Amino acid sequence: MIYTVKFYLRIAIQNLIVHKGRMVLALLGILFAVMSLVAFGNISNGMKKKIDNEISKFGKNLIILRSGLVFASRSGTRQFSESKTLKLVDVKKIKDSLPGILEVVPFFDVTYPARYEDKSLTVSIVGTTDIVFKIRNIDLIMGRYFSEEEDLKAEKKAVVGYKVLDNLFQSEDPIGKYILVYRVPTEIIGVMDEKGTDFAGQDQDLQVYIPLNTFMRRYSNVDYIKGMYIQAQDGVSLTQMKMRLRNFIRKIHNLKDEQKDDFSIFTMEDIVRTQEEGIRLVSVLTVIASTVSFLIGGLGIFAIMLLSISERKLEIGIRRVVGSKKRDIILQFLTESVIIALMGGMFGICVGFIITIIIDYFGGFPLSLNPENIIISLATSMAIGILAGIYPAIQGTKYEPVNVLS
Repeated sequence: MIYTVKFYLRIAIQNLIVHKGRMVLALLGILFAVMSLVAFGNISNGMKKKIDNEISKFGKNLIILRSGLVFASRSGTRQFSESKTLKLVDVKKIKDSLPGILEVVPFFDVTYPARYEDKSLTVSIVGTTDIVFKIRNIDLIMGRYFSEEEDLKAEKKAVVGYKVLDNLFQSEDPIGKYILVYRVPTEIIGVMDEKGTDFAGQDQDLQVYIPLNTFMRRYSNVDYIKGMYIQAQDGVSLTQMKMRLRNFIRKIHNLKDEQKDDFSIFTMEDIVRTQEEGIRLVSVLTVIASTVSFLIGGLGIFAIMLLSISERKLEIGIRRVVGSKKRDIILQFLTESVIIALMGGMFGICVGFIITIIIDYFGGFPLSLNPENIIISLATSMAIGILAGIYPAIQGTKYEPVNVLS
């Protein structure tokens, strides 16, 4: 071979510099295709990581059982119908009868106003047992959790969310101080670390945890619970556990076949499934849009290369006269088309990274860079460059030196 790869690259780059406008138009399609692939690939990974982080913050292998049925309101939010059929005795029956369960933690949640001095705040009061802090992965920034003994004695103790501290106490140390929860003085013994809003829409930083017996005797005077957190053992299928749990509760509640459930069972996976389906749908649309952009970019390179070859007949003729073979002409123009495609791909990767950083920052997603999308994008760009340039390059070999130079 007379000419080296270095020579082909130098000639190709020189021609691309001379025709900058054409080059930009030719690589735009590739740029947009790679940009969308890289950007959404990274963003979707960040969204999935955020979902995984939220699930881990909510608790490991958790099934949530609530009394009443879930229904969608007119505003699109999830609501629960009222039911008083779930009792504390059901907690013991489930724990003793169903294999594969580690813990069953009952709870009763309700919205109450909380007051400290002249400041008040509407909070979610959760009456539950001390085990909830372990299975819900709740960490403290100060103070301590309430104990099983304090629960049995129905002592008025509270572990409050971070926003409760921030709104009611600001910089004041809340440990040992009392807040009025629905006119009942309650001692603060701990403050939770920030957890944010969960996928059910509940702001976990506006929650106040108090012992379950305290809540049922001194705050609401009820003999039923709103629900329970059920933690399954590692390796147990949550889907199968949900089915067994549903059948068991229907049995102990003496529900007939034609009767509807008086409870609802779901997991964090159920809550986020709609969001993940949305991510998959957008992913498919992104692939379709990227494919169209790659095709448009390939056609652009094809058209530019055909135009370039028709304008460079004299150059081709001179090259042939001084000894270039047809394969040298083909390699030169293929090199140009591949360089255009790869430049579009590299610029698309850079723009995709910039878009990823911006959206992750404003969307609150963890930054996630997917190297597979970069490799796929560059490989596809190179393939498009070869496919778009091979026909024009072959056409360039059909110019005979005698006809061109005459």
